[in-house]
Amino acid sequence: MKVLVINGDCITTNSSANLCHLAYIRGLVDSGYDVTLLSADGRDYVCDESMVIPKEVKHYTYYGVSFYEKMSLKKKKNSEVNVSQAVEQNSDNKEFKSFKSVAINKAKELLLSFYGVHGIYAKFVKKANKFKSDEEFDYVLSISTPVTSHLITHNLLKSKHITAKKWIQIWEDPWYSDAYGFNGKDKIYKEEKRLLSFAQRVCYVSPLTLANQKKLFPESSDKMYWEPLPFYYKNSTVADNSNGENRYGYFGNYYPASRDLQPFYLSAKESGVKTNICGDPSNLFGPTDNISIYQRLPLEKLNAIEDKTNVLIFLCNKKGGQIPGKIYQYSATNKTILFILDGTDEEKKVIKEYFEPFNRYVFCENTVQDITRAINQIESNDLGNISNAPIDAFNPQTTIKKILEG
Repeated sequence: MKVLVINGDCITTNSSANLCHLAYIRGLVDSGYDVTLLSADGRDYVCDESMVIPKEVKHYTYYGVSFYEKMSLKKKKNSEVNVSQAVEQNSDNKEFKSFKSVAINKAKELLLSFYGVHGIYAKFVKKANKFKSDEEFDYVLSISTPVTSHLITHNLLKSKHITAKKWIQIWEDPWYSDAYGFNGKDKIYKEEKRLLSFAQRVCYVSPLTLANQKKLFPESSDKMYWEPLPFYYKNSTVADNSNGENRYGYFGNYYPASRDLQPFYLSAKESGVKTNICGDPSNLFGPTDNISIYQRLPLEKLNAIEDKTNVLIFLCNKKGGQIPGKIYQYSATNKTILFILDGTDEEKKVIKEYFEPFNRYVFCENTVQDITRAINQIESNDLGNISNAPIDAFNPQTTIKKILEG
């Protein structure tokens, strides 16, 4: 069977979303599907050599980097963050940077408004619309982020540049309910509603997102369902704690608007447990005698730190119901997982009810007191019936089979 995967990003840049994209592709290849991939050209991007597209995949790319994105990518390539300097900034410098940040954000909003509802990806859409294939695909899977993936798929099907028996949209994040609003919330709602109407099936990656989306877009609710994200790879390494000392690790972004890492940081600091925090913004917390702070690292360097970690920290989002993809990757290890719940009471209830039956996680609320309780539970090895073993339900082959079956 033939599957066309469409994604509007450079799929080999280091991000949690791209790890999931590659996991979907790996699941298809390992299941015996003939896979074709359409994605963005890697020029101007910071690609990670360890992010590998399976050699069996026929890969087509189009270059469509906007001026706005080119400037952002250039800045990212040239920037080197010095954590200690960032922590020791004086108050005057902070006030100046705060004023400068507001001005820059306003300028960004103005510039982005010229690109239309699909923002910086509009140029890529124009280029990718030229793609043609004589093959008839059994499935076309459009994967967002970015949402542009769904627009390109619609354009290609409408123009008959591609033909497919079934189109499935995979939404790793919703759009309207998760948008920053640079291009206008009303416009985003109308465009999301329009895109949803085109597909035969629409797959989300969280039960909470599914429930929210059904309420927002009832006209498309009958085609909506959800499946968990697949893990990218199994990690069977076991950290050496022969000296009886656990090493804790949080690996991922923790911008305050979406995730509140402060309670864990304070708890780890007070408990004295050895901890690594890797991700952005790397200047939010200062390093201590027992806590090391790193900026976002390439996968190879990150894996070297993760391999020496035997307690992985998973932190839920503050709102929205989306489940960060890290939990599925962590669930493919033999390590203890500290699962920090956050969000509304209803969101926490639904998430815990789904994950608790796996008997895989040490749960706690996102407060210093409850995190400290959970750390003490781990330190005393009081894990009860928790089994630190990979969960096969998140295997890429298992996940992709369920997505295709709907």
